[in-house]
Amino acid sequence: MGNNSKIDRSWLTSAKESIGQWSYIMLKDADNNDIDWDWVRSLDLEHGIGVASSADYEPGAGSNVHDLLKADLEIRDRLEAIIAKMSMVFMRDFDRHIKTYELPRALAYANRRLNDQIVLLRDRGVAEGLWTVTDEERQRVTVPVLAAARDGVVVDDIQDHTAEIINARAEQRKADRAAREAQRHHRQMALFDADEVKYGSVEAGPDESAPADSSSDAGSPDYLVEGQPVINDDNPAVPDTQQIAVDETAVSEPTFARFRHAAAEHVASRQNAETKEYWRAVFLPGRDVDKVMGIDLETNGTEPYRTYIIDVGFEYMNMKSPRPADAPSDYTYDKDYYQGGDAYDQHRFSFGVTPEAARHGNPFIIQLTGIDVSQRVGDEYPLFDEDAEAQADLLKRLTSQPFVAHMATFEHSFFMLNVAGYAEAYRNGHVTIIDTLPMSRLWDEGSIPCEGHPDGDNTLDAYAKRQGALREDDNERHLGLEDTHIMLLAMKHHLTQLKAEARGPWGPDGKAGVGGKRITKKRHFVRHERRTVMYD
Repeated sequence: MGNNSKIDRSWLTSAKESIGQWSYIMLKDADNNDIDWDWVRSLDLEHGIGVASSADYEPGAGSNVHDLLKADLEIRDRLEAIIAKMSMVFMRDFDRHIKTYELPRALAYANRRLNDQIVLLRDRGVAEGLWTVTDEERQRVTVPVLAAARDGVVVDDIQDHTAEIINARAEQRKADRAAREAQRHHRQMALFDADEVKYGSVEAGPDESAPADSSSDAGSPDYLVEGQPVINDDNPAVPDTQQIAVDETAVSEPTFARFRHAAAEHVASRQNAETKEYWRAVFLPGRDVDKVMGIDLETNGTEPYRTYIIDVGFEYMNMKSPRPADAPSDYTYDKDYYQGGDAYDQHRFSFGVTPEAARHGNPFIIQLTGIDVSQRVGDEYPLFDEDAEAQADLLKRLTSQPFVAHMATFEHSFFMLNVAGYAEAYRNGHVTIIDTLPMSRLWDEGSIPCEGHPDGDNTLDAYAKRQGALREDDNERHLGLEDTHIMLLAMKHHLTQLKAEARGPWGPDGKAGVGGKRITKKRHFVRHERRTVMYD
């Protein structure tokens, strides 16, 4: 699925031609710092943006490894803060000032190679006895922490600041959400107040001090409740029903019930229009979902702007209609007990890493997947971010029908920064994403909260076992195609059960149609001379 012998990297330089488009609307990075676009323009994305050469990776080299590492880390932090903001800016560019997503892909391409260089410079310091490196969890992120191995070695200024940066951004997003929620609540209360004026107070109940039959008390004195006379149909001085609704005084039982119902309906309609608390719910399938492509990626890390796609597995399955009669049914998976079921058109592709990433290796990935990245080099293993043919083939498939993944935001983030044309297709509404993770969390009662999983165990492994797609005594394979297969089997089993029980997509909160996450065109206004034009 591609040839690594002849690679055209000129697109990395031409991608910088769109800097003018980006600089027009993106002034600050993800950390709210001003962006120096001239600095971005000066980066040599084709040949490397780091300060070290290949000779500097070798233990005993004459260069100062501390200074090289410090300079590279500064470049990476500065560049990643820009990349981190670009997806949001691109998707919110409703006027299409930015034509393509080529620049972020190019910056991520260069940043991956820079990260490889940083890792090898750390390895050199370890080999020279300058420091040790230990991976430590820092809230949301695991980072390498350096410790001086002998006196006189300074490491404070070459520590990895990724955790501090990511955690600070997360806290800022949390504060921004709280501010938006406060504003939303303020607007909602203003609307509730307006509703109460029009429809009557939801809180104010009927006047319990009034006689059960006020018409029989023509000669009795009028009682005052909240500054207004009690309703008495025989006393013309008492405000009528319309006035009572305006003044929010206590009312008779029938009137109160009528007003309370109207106000409650308005409250409910406003609450139903609010953003869902669980944001992944937008990825849920609808009642009419049928043909889907399941996909799973294996990578040598979690950050799409630092690491490489090394294994891709995908296959198709129909959720409603019969499996194509002419599709082969004898596909052999890595685990021989996996049954093909309704799956068809299975594919497995292997990709490589740079020589620098292979040199460093990754024992964790070997343990998790069985893939040794130190062996993933050469023409046999093209790099996915250089394989234009593989990207074009995958893009065609991703836009042909909904694609399904478990925690689909992971695959989506890698597609954005690796697949040419994917971001543009997604922005234009040509990509539909369905996620089995919220299916597990919201529709699978077997997902019981526990200490390690406060929202229930919603890993693919646990979900597939609960849905009968994986044996209880087995574990997910952590290979693209095998994990895709058990995911689709679990999804189909789950949907079949939900339909029979009138739950999930067939429940009161279910969606009609295919469902899933898809960008829809925004309706907005453009003022042109004296005319205002509205378009989709």
